[in-house]
Amino acid sequence: MKNPFVYGGEVSGSAFCNREKEIQELIRDIQQGENIIIFSPRRYGKTSLIKRVLEMAGQMDILTVYIDLYPAITKQKFVEVYARALAKSIKGKTETVYETLRGLLPRLVPKVVLKGDEGPDFEFSYDKTADTLPLLDDLLAAVRKQAEKKGQQGLVVFDEFQEIANYEDDEIERKMRSIFQTHREISYVFMGSKKHIIFDLFSNPNRPFYKSGKHFPLGKIEKEVLADFVSSKFREGEIEITREMVSEIVDLCEAHPYYVQFLSHILWEEGEEKAEIGREELDTALQKLLKRESGSYITLWDTLSQKQRQIMSALSQEEKAEVFSSKFLQKYNLGAASSLQKTLKSLMEKDLIEKEDGVYVMADVFFKRWIRTLEG
Repeated sequence: MKNPFVYGGEVSGSAFCNREKEIQELIRDIQQGENIIIFSPRRYGKTSLIKRVLEMAGQMDILTVYIDLYPAITKQKFVEVYARALAKSIKGKTETVYETLRGLLPRLVPKVVLKGDEGPDFEFSYDKTADTLPLLDDLLAAVRKQAEKKGQQGLVVFDEFQEIANYEDDEIERKMRSIFQTHREISYVFMGSKKHIIFDLFSNPNRPFYKSGKHFPLGKIEKEVLADFVSSKFREGEIEITREMVSEIVDLCEAHPYYVQFLSHILWEEGEEKAEIGREELDTALQKLLKRESGSYITLWDTLSQKQRQIMSALSQEEKAEVFSSKFLQKYNLGAASSLQKTLKSLMEKDLIEKEDGVYVMADVFFKRWIRTLEG
């Protein structure tokens, strides 16, 4: 049997773990035409979740468009990425798609590109020296026009939406807000993993998207649900493992979906031949995981300043401590609380720490364990 635990990319099919409550809520909101802001730390499975939702929405005859903005580093790239995503959403023969695109995007010239077995794709040419606003008018209205033509509701997902905060101005934000707020039959989903940027985009009164959607923080999967998932996969592979050990796996990974899959993947490799997993296999798997990740951890550690390393080291020992208390500052020789605030902010911008329920926590479960090994 193929290793059922998948990590490092999108998870689908039987490898996808639950999220039934979240899926039901999202589908209900989408049917109501509500705009949704989904945010969580990286590797929590946002993209895998929304891909499942998109699949279900498509089965309900909802027009779906998925736009990954990670490569859209400029406003011009935004136009190109959006247009290609729109092209992929249109069903039919290549000639039909071509004509539909010409009607929806009169200022862009589509060109069919063949890419091996993937079938035809589209690229677009336009005057890159001209004002982008007319292009945006066409693009941002296109899904609504196509949905109305087909008599459908629409769902548009922007993954890594925080990328637009890097543009030289807020032209795209303003244009999106002014057009989207008139689209009652289209649900727009904005996803991001940089919580502080996403929060600013939608909660800052000075930003165009202020209070323009329902906040949907994606948390960890419940421990019992994760344990049931892990147990069932080992059982299907006829590999013996106790429920107590499965619970320990989930606890070691702090119920982080990515690391539960990662550690379980290695454990499967360790236990497949003997058809059982015991303490020795778990200890070996933990060491293998840290070894596999150590290269990236070393590189990351080398980029940190001495003060940043001190804070990360302190948080690896007492993650939910009161970091501004004199006791904590003195114990880890962190200096004045005023200087600590700036360093904490820089670590949050690097996605190395997060703030949960008023306390600072490390984002990467096993980076924390790796840092502890440095202490001897």
